[in-house]
Amino acid sequence: MRYKCCDYLLHQIVFDQTDIKPCCATSMNKESAKFIDNFNGGDFDIDEYIKQRNQYIEMFKQGNIPNCCKDCPMIREDDWDEKNLYFDRIIMANIAKCSCNCIYCVYTYNNPELKQYYNTKKSYDIKPILKKLRDSNLLNNNILLIIGGGECSEFPKGELEWLIYFTSFNNGRIQILSSGIKYSKAIEQILRYGKAELSISPDSGTKKTFEKIKRVKAFEQVWENLTRYINAANTNKNAMAEIKYIIIPNINDNISEVKSFLNKCKKINCKNLHIDVEHHWYAENKNKPVPEKIKTIIKYINQNKQDMYVSYSVETNNWLNQCNGD
Repeated sequence: MRYKCCDYLLHQIVFDQTDIKPCCATSMNKESAKFIDNFNGGDFDIDEYIKQRNQYIEMFKQGNIPNCCKDCPMIREDDWDEKNLYFDRIIMANIAKCSCNCIYCVYTYNNPELKQYYNTKKSYDIKPILKKLRDSNLLNNNILLIIGGGECSEFPKGELEWLIYFTSFNNGRIQILSSGIKYSKAIEQILRYGKAELSISPDSGTKKTFEKIKRVKAFEQVWENLTRYINAANTNKNAMAEIKYIIIPNINDNISEVKSFLNKCKKINCKNLHIDVEHHWYAENKNKPVPEKIKTIIKYINQNKQDMYVSYSVETNNWLNQCNGD
């Protein structure tokens, strides 16, 4: 049946700090749908989740887009297949512990003192839930497990390895968002195996700017680990390791910083760049003209990227693409 809907609603599931939902709309300064709220572990009620999802699908079919979904760039009109409502994308964001204290972190934004709370906050175990989804035949054979939220290299011993094994055993891929501060042999190995996508966001090309954004002293360490990961990814065409630059107005939105960043990327033979704009700032300014500083940065990157592939985030893609060709 053809109607406006969202692929995330039909095929994605997000395990957040205290809720389970289909997407992370909070990144657009909206409150996302929470199909199971106040979840702190224990038995995952699959039937309740499916019930909530079906209610949303019916709303879309009737043309009644839920408030939390309005204006979302992921909504599109299509002939949706409702016979195969399996999950093929799982986002794991239930752990918040991290080696960084980024100024744009969704957990500690405007309140860095919350860092200690999130670093000591106990999280629920996602492994039994993944097994239950698999045993209930709700997982597609080619799942993508996205590890966001906290820092996976600091998971309890053996947990990251278990997640990698589970994903690979189910013929899937794993997407890892990492600070890059603590080196992980498991990440390097899965990159060499060609079943992983890694994203590390130094957001800087100089130590001074890195420490201002990340609020930790680990600039050289991150770029050293990036070198090892990039080398591993470059051995297998099916692997991908990207270096991310989040443009933060009045902090790293200058050509000098971007030039240093690009030079470091080229030096370690990086193949993939990802450009984004700080999401809190973007949410407040997305309906305004693209600032000239950002236009200049995008133009500079496109002119000096050499053989690197440059991608943009979904939310800012159309907005940033206004910069191309100017």
